[in-house]
Amino acid sequence: MSSEVMPEQKSWAETPPLNPPIRHVIGEFVESQTWLDKLGEPIQNWLLAFFGQPGQPTRKLKDLLNGTWLGHSVHPVLTDIPLGSWSGTMLLDLAWLNQESKGMADGADLTLLLGLLGATGSVVTGVADWSDQIGADRRVGLMHGLLNGTISITYLVSLILRRLGQRRAGIAFSTVGYLASLFSAYLGGEMVFAKGIGVNHVAFEGGSDDFVAVMSVQDLAEGKLTRVDAAGIPAVLLKKGKSIYAIGATCSHLGGPLDEGTGQIELRRLEHA
Repeated sequence: MSSEVMPEQKSWAETPPLNPPIRHVIGEFVESQTWLDKLGEPIQNWLLAFFGQPGQPTRKLKDLLNGTWLGHSVHPVLTDIPLGSWSGTMLLDLAWLNQESKGMADGADLTLLLGLLGATGSVVTGVADWSDQIGADRRVGLMHGLLNGTISITYLVSLILRRLGQRRAGIAFSTVGYLASLFSAYLGGEMVFAKGIGVNHVAFEGGSDDFVAVMSVQDLAEGKLTRVDAAGIPAVLLKKGKSIYAIGATCSHLGGPLDEGTGQIELRRLEHA
């Protein structure tokens, strides 16, 4: 009679997949560039000072750019516009090089311009998202942003050359810009899908639709964030006067414990995405 012992099943968190070679070559290389902090830190400090604290008028602008009204980040929605438009530009340019047609030329110029308009919104919303990042995430985001800014300038030069009658030179510039945009898009994907930037960290946490008693009201301290367990879900309670507020204990933005946070506590019905 055989008595084989089945190997213990380990979770994904205990046995993470090996990083693909491209991440070693590109992602980790960009993360290690500490010189980016010398540029990123003062820019970030200025942005945080500009947006201000919760409740200030300029903070509403940040909420708008982050996507409060949309329900999730606006930035990835807008990035599809320049990438899609400039892909069309590339195809129309190739068709024009094969047969010089005014229709192809006009179409290429139109999609290029549309991409520039979309890139403007993409850069602005991306900067708002980036302003909250720290460490290696801030470095990758800064490189991503610097690339996108340079790419936009490259396409603007291409458009000017095309309008001046130097279409082949313009195509050369836009081709370089398109290749660079693919690299920048990889960095953007690295931030979202590998680092979880802009992702709801509690999307699959679950919860209960029923009332769950977690502690006695008399034991809840006034004005202090108190961590409790609600049917297996960590939650934070806050007592202010006769009102008691509850929220999930895990930060939906970065996954940190909210009960260990410091700073101003602001109660709002809507928070940024």
